[in-house]
Amino acid sequence: MEAESLCRSHSTRMGREIQDLASFMSKRFELLRRSLAATLLAHRAPLERAEPHEEPRKLRGGTTRVALAAVLLFAFPAAAGAQSWSADKAQQIDQLVDRFRSLKSDGATAPTLSIAIGIDGRLAMAKGYGASDGRPVTGHTLYEVGSLTKQFTAAAILEMIRDGATSVQSHKKLTLNTPLADIFGKNSYWTAQPWLTVGRLLTMTSNLPNFTRRPPTDTNPWEPVSAEHLFRDIESSTPPDSSNEFDYSNTNYFLLAEIMERVVIPGERAPESYHDFLRKRLFEPAGMLNSSFIGELHDDLDPPDPYAKPQSQPISTASVAQGAVLASPDYRMRRRPPFTNPDWLKGSGDVVSSALDLFAWHKALMDAAVIPSDVRDQMFSDKARVGPLIYYGMGWFCEHKDDRDVYSHSGAVPGFTSYNAIIRLRNGADWISITLLSNCDQLDGLDALADSITETVLQ
Repeated sequence: MEAESLCRSHSTRMGREIQDLASFMSKRFELLRRSLAATLLAHRAPLERAEPHEEPRKLRGGTTRVALAAVLLFAFPAAAGAQSWSADKAQQIDQLVDRFRSLKSDGATAPTLSIAIGIDGRLAMAKGYGASDGRPVTGHTLYEVGSLTKQFTAAAILEMIRDGATSVQSHKKLTLNTPLADIFGKNSYWTAQPWLTVGRLLTMTSNLPNFTRRPPTDTNPWEPVSAEHLFRDIESSTPPDSSNEFDYSNTNYFLLAEIMERVVIPGERAPESYHDFLRKRLFEPAGMLNSSFIGELHDDLDPPDPYAKPQSQPISTASVAQGAVLASPDYRMRRRPPFTNPDWLKGSGDVVSSALDLFAWHKALMDAAVIPSDVRDQMFSDKARVGPLIYYGMGWFCEHKDDRDVYSHSGAVPGFTSYNAIIRLRNGADWISITLLSNCDQLDGLDALADSITETVLQ
């Protein structure tokens, strides 16, 4: 499934885009305002420990002006010390993307790409390049985002810890140091690994084999598999040796999703599903209007015929006008790859989202509007060394350069490739967010494209 790194219109159409984004921005900020108020009531204890929340910025000049700034790519006034935006920079980025798509063309088609760029939490650019099934992609187009999912799984586990969740099995509070035997029971697989903790899963230092690299022998990677089946196969395998070295494994984040369904939040009678918790505590408060999970949108995303041509799937009548359809996966004429069924990707790669929704996630994260800043900083901390200047935190890779820190992740699931990054400048105030989503299978170079976009923004 996932490898570690691996991973333009007439005035009428422009008018429709302006109206669509105006509506989108209005709805997003209203949802964010309402959800913050609801969170203050529903989660008093957690928020008492949170950093002060900044009220969403009021839209000046109406949402149409915001839409013009985002869609037509006009310059907006930048905060003191921040890099300014200009139509020239937007044109340069168009050229970068066009060049990238040309280089990655298979000779018949160029990969589609949806992007969103933010500067200090303000949307600078959101658009699509190319088409899926004859429909132009936009900033609203949905994609399977692969391992970007890990950011949400990590944030959810850290929030459960902050809430004081307890294990159904042992009735002990969930912490980073909780042994997995306290959650999954006294099966010999867990008791033989007392060092195996929640923190080790989050930081990819568990030494657990990656089941999407070596699937269990009694499973077929081209067929559905239940999460229960995968869990039993893990439990029945030979325990690995202890190691605290970084070793990227999707098994870690699958198990974190399983943990979420085996703990109870104070005041609740039973565990909440992994999907419901992410939707309620992360997606909705962040204003991620169209984000969901593989397998929830419709039943025919994965036709049984591996050579069948999948089609773009509408999400709802209201959002189709904005371009919020699930892009058709492009396998580049290859046989349909394995691991397309949802439970193979649970916790590690099963989120469906858009470039604009992921911009909203970045803004909520940096504004401490969904999780407090200290929890975010845990995710951005140097937990496990990957290379001389690169670490893995919790759901994010952390890279340190002379003038900036880069928090990023790539994603690759069958038919889709993704990359997102938050670039925090060392001046302590300014940050840039970049999201790149494609429906092209095994598309490399998105990280290098993001680097080029960053340098353009910083000119």
